[in-house]
Amino acid sequence: MSAIWGCIDLSGNNIDSNIPDKMSKCINKYRIDRTDRIFEHNVYMECGLQYITKESRLEKLPFVQDNIFFTADVILDNRNELLEEIFADGSATDGELLFKAYQKWGDQFGDHVLGLFSFAIYDKNKNEFRLYTDHLSNRCIHYYVNGSKVYFSTLTSSITDAVPDIEICEKWMYASQATDLSYCFLFDGLTPFEGVYILPYGTGIILKNQSGSISKKIVRYYDPIYSIEEMKKFDDKKCRELFRETFFNCVKDTLRTDGEYGILLSGGLDSTAVGSVAADYLEKKNKKLYSYTSVPLKDYVEKFGRTSGYKIDDESKEVLEFCKHYPNINPSFLECEGENLFTHVEELCDYLELPFKALINYVWLNDSFIKAREQGVKVVLSGSYGNDTISYGNMENTLERLITRFHFIEAYKQFEVFTRKKGIIKKRFAKRFMKELFSINKRSEIYCDERGYKKELFELHNIKSEWEKIFQGMTGSIRTRETYIRRVFSNGVLQLTGVVNTKAGLYYGIVMRDPTMDKRMLELCLALPYKCFAWDGIERRLVREYLKDYVPDEIRLNMRFRGRQSADAVLRLDRFGVKNVRSLSEMVSDKISKYYDLELVKKEMDKPNTADNIDWKAKVVSCAVFLDQYSIKKEGE
Repeated sequence: MSAIWGCIDLSGNNIDSNIPDKMSKCINKYRIDRTDRIFEHNVYMECGLQYITKESRLEKLPFVQDNIFFTADVILDNRNELLEEIFADGSATDGELLFKAYQKWGDQFGDHVLGLFSFAIYDKNKNEFRLYTDHLSNRCIHYYVNGSKVYFSTLTSSITDAVPDIEICEKWMYASQATDLSYCFLFDGLTPFEGVYILPYGTGIILKNQSGSISKKIVRYYDPIYSIEEMKKFDDKKCRELFRETFFNCVKDTLRTDGEYGILLSGGLDSTAVGSVAADYLEKKNKKLYSYTSVPLKDYVEKFGRTSGYKIDDESKEVLEFCKHYPNINPSFLECEGENLFTHVEELCDYLELPFKALINYVWLNDSFIKAREQGVKVVLSGSYGNDTISYGNMENTLERLITRFHFIEAYKQFEVFTRKKGIIKKRFAKRFMKELFSINKRSEIYCDERGYKKELFELHNIKSEWEKIFQGMTGSIRTRETYIRRVFSNGVLQLTGVVNTKAGLYYGIVMRDPTMDKRMLELCLALPYKCFAWDGIERRLVREYLKDYVPDEIRLNMRFRGRQSADAVLRLDRFGVKNVRSLSEMVSDKISKYYDLELVKKEMDKPNTADNIDWKAKVVSCAVFLDQYSIKKEGE
């Protein structure tokens, strides 16, 4: 993988000689193995390579061919197929194959290329610049137009260091701070920096100089939402075969590195499904799979037990049981003694280049990535997207489909089987289900911040209503097909995931791969009949039924409990506190007063830490840290 950056002056004028050093300065904090650049007249391109695969060591990026300049951040999943289609030599690098694919198919290249990528092309003959991200924006890429100059970069800091007068994008900040949820990309293309844009999934841009002004054309080369139809016939055997073939390929294709392999492992269906297939495949190659599992502090478990209601707070037992079935898994359990959600907040906001709100889980994720690097791991797997793909499916969705299609007898049969198998009180389940069914089309009311956030900001840019549109139909148990499609291909979710995975991967020297978020997996889940997901009393059937020979019964048949990471977040904050800070209000500067009532926020920050306010505190502190870092950077320039 790589970070790419550069500047093209479409007027034809030479690039200022200090631009390369300015744009390259921020790369020093990331784990880059080699950098190469092209700097010729009006063209500057640079690539910071990470050696993830054996082929990546041979990459020569950027390069120029027939006056066409090219650089890329890429790892291909269908490398062998591309070699055959393009008739390329087997020694061709991923960058070369991506370039040849674009040359051969133009904007239809997306029909032939699979993998993680972003790339930039400048055709000097046409004086035309193009920039692309992959099908799901797994690898983020940004751009900024300043006069006749076009800046592009994986990292926003490369751009803001070269153009220091770029201000904070208030529209992005207003939207991000309006809710405690981890989502922050509400408006497509916007970033925390004014005029610096990020490409949404499956998108490219074409920039040209037309009579002294820069024209921009957006190319949507991949937009599956309206093109994927659900299979009309339910053949369980064929659906099983199709799912297994697709899922196995998605997992195997991620296992491409000259280093070791790791996985973020819990006791749930998603990561164990990924882990079981990966471990089985790697065992045949006599390779290990290193796993990383979050566990709470010992005295938290002693005081509260390993379960809370239907949640498992300590999943070490389940993980150890799972590892017995796959002896080549080498597990690590991360207690993260002395750390809490604010331990790494400055570091996190710095390398992610945004006010990141989901601080709680990054305690153990940080330690996982450090441990992975120490063990020589270069590819870290996860099943983070699995709730919307391989383990999607509850009985409420199935009943909704049957009832709205007037299959009342079948709906009653499914209701009977499900409530009997799960031991659910029929009357209680039916009452809750019918209440939700009759309110499907009711406008969702997403929780927006009432603690200090300036209420007049809700109305700016229709922020509250825009958030409600995004979450329409997603707050209850029932999801219609339309709602499910919007969820699976949610640009905001894909955008944030891509930013975090790209920049964290660059920072720790790894690449994060999630087979449950593979393009092929998403497309298949939209095409499979609804009965594949929940039927005959079994929910989340894709894993529980189709992978019964891979996922152990003690995990696969657990229908009562679900794992929960970082349940001890409040205890950690109370116990370990923040270095050099007596009260949390000291972490909040007056920089946030544009978005918050500062006096009220400081009072709220010093209230006792609880499960109800810790996410809010994380959001406010990360906002303050991000703005402080931005201010210090501006003052130093």
